[in-house]
Amino acid sequence: MRRIEFRRSSTSRTAALYSGLFVVSSLLTLAILLFSATRDLKAQIHEAIQQDIRELTNIYDKEGETALVDDIKGLSSSVEATRSLYLLEEADGRVIIGNVPRIEPFDGWTETRLTLASSETSHFFIYGTRIGELWLFVGRRAHSVWEIQKLILRSVAWALCITIPIAFFGVVTLAKQASRRVDAIAIAMDAYLQGNLSQRVPQTSRGDEIDRLADNINNVLRQIEKLIDGMKQVTSDVAHDLRTPLSRLRQRLESAKEGGDKAQGSVKPSEAIEEIDGILATFDALLQIAEIDSGAKSTTFGEVDLSQLGQFLFDTYSSVADDNGQNLELDVVGNVVLRGSRRLLVQLLVNLIENAIRHSPTGTSIKLAICNRPAGPAIAVSDTGPGIPPEDRERVFERFYRRDSSRSTPGNGLGLALVRSIAELHGATVTLSDNAPGLIVTVDFPSTAAAR
Repeated sequence: MRRIEFRRSSTSRTAALYSGLFVVSSLLTLAILLFSATRDLKAQIHEAIQQDIRELTNIYDKEGETALVDDIKGLSSSVEATRSLYLLEEADGRVIIGNVPRIEPFDGWTETRLTLASSETSHFFIYGTRIGELWLFVGRRAHSVWEIQKLILRSVAWALCITIPIAFFGVVTLAKQASRRVDAIAIAMDAYLQGNLSQRVPQTSRGDEIDRLADNINNVLRQIEKLIDGMKQVTSDVAHDLRTPLSRLRQRLESAKEGGDKAQGSVKPSEAIEEIDGILATFDALLQIAEIDSGAKSTTFGEVDLSQLGQFLFDTYSSVADDNGQNLELDVVGNVVLRGSRRLLVQLLVNLIENAIRHSPTGTSIKLAICNRPAGPAIAVSDTGPGIPPEDRERVFERFYRRDSSRSTPGNGLGLALVRSIAELHGATVTLSDNAPGLIVTVDFPSTAAAR
């Protein structure tokens, strides 16, 4: 099987998608971090400026202009002057005191570039306010804000340079691992299509979604293999079981053909019809089993009164058992109703009763029991006949299987196979057990089958 190019596979696209999402999320994180850090730092600077404005305004209000000028003069010549701006102007713009040249009067906040008397040109956050007939300006350098931003950008850039390749490598590695597992599934399916029905999809011990998918695929492959093996077996059995009646019928017809009018009595129409009816019955049974195994009949389910059905079949077959020198009994406990196919359940009961009558000698007692058990409805057909040895009890459900003791009796070996197929369609199980003497065939339906 040709491998799909990695760049065209869904896993590679997934790797690219997640890598892109990682980069975008990292950039968004960086933007949020920058915004938060800048906002908080600006808030701190603004608060410091506002504090100075309040203190200077308080000095002016209490001590007058002279005290305010003296205080600003002291601040302008202090260590703070290297990063702080103080300026007091007349209303006409004349500078009274400060560490910067004249500023055009304004009220409120601004951000601009200025050169202090004691340092280089820098960005400043400045607040201006009118005090009496004067203008007071206080500012702080914005240098710390830009430095923080640069530091964050530099740190995040280095982090992205390291983490993005690592993340991409990790995602690509995981994607390749997933791609290899998908390829293994495709290779196994290709081998299966080539005729290797024992091929299975490999699984790991991880138990992840790919393992669950592989397990489901393997279950399907096993079921297909089972169906194909069953089809081969049925084909072989049909060829084997129909060869004898067809050969016998052909020989009789050949004899009639060669003998002309003198040999007309060698072939009786009733015998030919009987042989053909047997062949058709075999095909009908096979088709019915195939139809039931497909599950198509489950769509026709409805309420079925097993108690009434058992009574009807008892009335029908009691005279047949009497004619055969046998005794048929009926034991129905309570009202047993379940959801199912009435026609198929009739077929199930008919097969069980006819099997018991056909394979039991004169004097046998046969009992049909129907009841509700704690686990669900149940049907049991028991007899006091020869029974079936334990080693053969599973084989009798195989199609066309007939025990040596049954080959002299009519039948095609499909009765119990049909019974099991009908039971499985209804979710029931069929078991054979010893009646000491004789056999008990029990069909146990699940509690979910009981009609509500």
